[in-house]
Amino acid sequence: MPDVGPHDIQVRTLYSLMSIGTETTILHQKYAPGTHYDKIFSFPQLKTGVQAIAEVESSGALAKDFQVGDRIYMRMAHGSHQIMPEALCSPVPDGIDLKSGCWCGLAKTAYRAAWAGRFETGGSVLIIGAGPVGQMTVRWATAMGVSERIVADLSGLRLEHATRGGATRVLHGSVDDFADDISSMNHGEGPPLVVDTTGSPAVFPMALAAAGCFGKVLILGDSGFPGHQCLTSDVMTKGLSIQATHDSHDIDGWTQRRIDALFFKLVRHGRFDLSNLITHEFSPIDCAAAYALASDRREQAVGILYDWTGGF
Repeated sequence: MPDVGPHDIQVRTLYSLMSIGTETTILHQKYAPGTHYDKIFSFPQLKTGVQAIAEVESSGALAKDFQVGDRIYMRMAHGSHQIMPEALCSPVPDGIDLKSGCWCGLAKTAYRAAWAGRFETGGSVLIIGAGPVGQMTVRWATAMGVSERIVADLSGLRLEHATRGGATRVLHGSVDDFADDISSMNHGEGPPLVVDTTGSPAVFPMALAAAGCFGKVLILGDSGFPGHQCLTSDVMTKGLSIQATHDSHDIDGWTQRRIDALFFKLVRHGRFDLSNLITHEFSPIDCAAAYALASDRREQAVGILYDWTGGF
């Protein structure tokens, strides 16, 4: 461990949550040369993970935001101990289940779609993919009052969790199998907003086909092969807009701490249901089994949690 700097805090990790899509993309090198994955990560990539709840053990001389014993949320790779700039951490309010609090990271990612798509009361949205990011997306739509919240996925288990999170309807199967159902959205005009959370090049043309005339398709899933995400004639014939959104897009004053605070507020007030979203828990020593689940049977999982409290 390096020395604790004047504005740093040293923390002990309690729980960390796997970002299933991103971490398996990195683990199995499912990305093309020249992509941001290729530029940022090298193999073997030993630092994966972006979300954890930890307890403060010590702080630097000029650190003022946290005291020893405080619980914090941090965007950091899986690990038992970390030294973090306190400015990159957020306080976890009392009353928050610490395991569920780990969802804060993917909630921030999904919030980017809520901002870019202007989720608002009375709106209509089709969310493609009910994985971890899709689960957070439907919950933002619910919290913000979007009236019609339809979620499509191949996994029945994941759709059950989407329903619990506020989906008004779910489509169990491939999006292109539900063309009539989707075109009936928004009073028969089709969805004005489609959020593709999958990152799959095969799904992207389905998202374009699903959008209503003059609609918007938001690319929230981060593909390792963006060169395979090809336009179709739907873009021209329907006058579609396409916007990509990424976790790193701090814009319009919506910084990590601001989004984290909103997330925790909604959770505390029962407006962001996280119940039973953690479907599997592992000791860090059993990480091989955890990644095997995420890689080979991901349709059976939503939240994969590492518990650092019991020793390993």
